[in-house]
Amino acid sequence: MKYLIKDCKIVDKRSKLNGKRVDILVEKGKIANIGKNLNNDKAKVIKGKNLCASIGWMDIGTHLGEPGYEHRETFESLTEAALAGGYTDLVTMPQSIPAIQSKAQIKNLILTGQSMGVDIHPLGALSNDLNGDNITEFVDMHHGGAVGFTDGLKPVAKGGLILRALQYVKSFDGVILHHPTDESISNGDLIHEGSISTSMGMKGSPSLAEELTVYRDIQLNSYAESKLCLHMISAADSISIIKNQKKKDQNVTSGVSYLNLIKTHEDLTDFDSNLKVKPILRSTKDRKALQKGLLDDTIDYISSNHVPLEIEKKHLEYPYASHGAIGLETTFAALNTYVASSVDLDTIIEKLTTGPRSIFNIEMPSIAVGEVAKLTIFDPSIEWTYEEQSIKSTSNNSPFIGDTFTGKVKATVNGSKVYISN
Repeated sequence: MKYLIKDCKIVDKRSKLNGKRVDILVEKGKIANIGKNLNNDKAKVIKGKNLCASIGWMDIGTHLGEPGYEHRETFESLTEAALAGGYTDLVTMPQSIPAIQSKAQIKNLILTGQSMGVDIHPLGALSNDLNGDNITEFVDMHHGGAVGFTDGLKPVAKGGLILRALQYVKSFDGVILHHPTDESISNGDLIHEGSISTSMGMKGSPSLAEELTVYRDIQLNSYAESKLCLHMISAADSISIIKNQKKKDQNVTSGVSYLNLIKTHEDLTDFDSNLKVKPILRSTKDRKALQKGLLDDTIDYISSNHVPLEIEKKHLEYPYASHGAIGLETTFAALNTYVASSVDLDTIIEKLTTGPRSIFNIEMPSIAVGEVAKLTIFDPSIEWTYEEQSIKSTSNNSPFIGDTFTGKVKATVNGSKVYISN
């Protein structure tokens, strides 16, 4: 099948075509031609009033359903949600039953993704069964294709374990990804410590719980002379620590959940359990610091923080609901709607494309004739409503159901796999 993308603006700071409006012809999974006023009678035409094209988006930290949690997400539904959200690549968390901690499991995830049409880059478990006690077989999983190692959104309390992990991956230039928080002082990560937590009568989680662990992890990484990615930063003081460290050490990287760029603890006053997430939503000051961190490259990538959960885990009183929200289908639209006045479109796209790939040295696609077509086609001006019945994910734990967005993915092309929105 041939596809002709008409009059799209290229959004890719690395490309000579950046900012230019062109037509792109895709044939047999590759970019066959780029130019003006292209025509092909046999091609399916993709067009719009304000189309843009970038290389395919990548998400770091996607939670899988299979194996073990098929009632939350299947490979099929995950693929549909990813493509609908503009993602051609997913760096996936090891939380499953059993945990992803062997070479065979890593290879199976990669092959399954390829068969479905989304490239999966698995993160292997940092500790056996994610219990925080002993490191797993890193080298074995690395040879199977694991791009890094993590215990996901479950923080590692033992500094010695993090240090051993950082030292161990040096033999193959690997990366340790860690979600920094000290659970002994975070009070269950119910809500940010402040006036809102007091008014709602709940124990708050101080920013200190994150900042202490950020500082610890950075010091351990400096000692080990290794590579560390601080996943899901939420606090302004954490940004300051990371920014100062990155001035002298480029082996420390960081990411942020899109929800923390949009929402604050003030949005929790109606006890919306779909906004009970990790990391927790913090203050307006923290949100602004995170946005600024994108602009000055303290933060390297934006994550969808996609955590599908069954209704029984979310339709509970706020204190008893589980943490997590789906995000693959809404990340771009929500950012473009609520953050565009503070963070420009080019920066948002950079943090969805080149930023995440640079963390794990994953090959960068390019928009050039002869290259494999790995493209996200979007229109930042389209208005649409996110309806529950249109959700591709098996789960529907989203805080945005019923919201009207500005900006929508029109098509996602990953080689021969092509998704076109309605």
